Amino acid sequence: MRLMVDIRSFYIRGGESNIKSKEQGVPYFFLINNIKVILIFLVVFNHIIAFQLVKVNPAVRQLWYAITVFHMPAFIFVSGFLSKSKQNVLKNIQNLLVPYILGYSFTWAVKVWLGYNMDYDILRPSGTVMWYVLALFVYRLIIEAFGRIRFIVPLSIIFSLWAGTRNEFSTYLSASRIVVFFPFFVAGYLWKSQYITVLRNFRRKWILMSLTLILLYLMTAYMLGNNLPVDIFRGNHSYRASNISEMEGMLIRLFTYLASFLMIISLLAIIPDRNLFLTFIGSGRRTMGIYFFHYPMQIAMNSFQILKIPLLLNVGSLFLISLLMVLILGSVPVNWAYNHVLRLINIMFFKEKAWCTDE
Repeated sequence: MRLMVDIRSFYIRGGESNIKSKEQGVPYFFLINNIKVILIFLVVFNHIIAFQLVKVNPAVRQLWYAITVFHMPAFIFVSGFLSKSKQNVLKNIQNLLVPYILGYSFTWAVKVWLGYNMDYDILRPSGTVMWYVLALFVYRLIIEAFGRIRFIVPLSIIFSLWAGTRNEFSTYLSASRIVVFFPFFVAGYLWKSQYITVLRNFRRKWILMSLTLILLYLMTAYMLGNNLPVDIFRGNHSYRASNISEMEGMLIRLFTYLASFLMIISLLAIIPDRNLFLTFIGSGRRTMGIYFFHYPMQIAMNSFQILKIPLLLNVGSLFLISLLMVLILGSVPVNWAYNHVLRLINIMFFKEKAWCTDE
């Protein structure tokens, strides 16, 4: 036990004081960080199992579908919750648009180096995970105006259901995903800390979680039983592009919103609001570094046949590899390198230094 404490102290030195200072003024700071850690792990895990394991294991394929339903909606909800301060366009360009360009270019370069046939089409970030960064940039530009509209959450859901019937909403500039996931961002933006207090005082929170898991099971079983693609959960195409009728697509999307919001509420209700062993990974911009680097690393692992090794074709091995990736990419050296490279680039191209403190 003493050794574990010493390792943890060495691993996160320089971050503990930040956690203590934030604890003083941010309601549910540890809770939000713990949720971010869980979600960034699910992002890494869900991507790594998609390369090979879901092809050979039906149970893992259903797990993959279930995680896809809620993990990015929840992440975007948290991003909205952390975007309540007045937005600065220059800061968002420096901390989101620049990383989007860098992240897309880095992933493209890795793929080309590994022999993939991938055109450099930065306006259509398919084949990378950088759509989320572009979406976050757009959301922060518009949220102060859209956040003032009455009933914006249900209205944005209705618009998203309709957008799925239109081919104009596609992967170009991540237009479809920006529309589909906007209800979660604006819901997080409008969410108040008092609501979390009410949820955490709710005595039947585990019943709520159980009902959410049952809904996820039924949804994914229906999708797999009818050979429907996971694309509908990702929100990057129209219904017909996913080989789904418009009526069925709208119903599936509506249930996806229901399941995602129930999962978000469940996480806010049950995740511990205290400083745990991995809480520090959720602080500051560490999850951005994990998000930035994990996918190119996994592409390389798959290209070198590492993910086809029989020993790794199981949930336990990939779970541990995902956890190791989160620990390494969320460490002080990687976080320092990411932030300083970003800072150097911004100094080169911008006269004014501007930094935001959230994700």
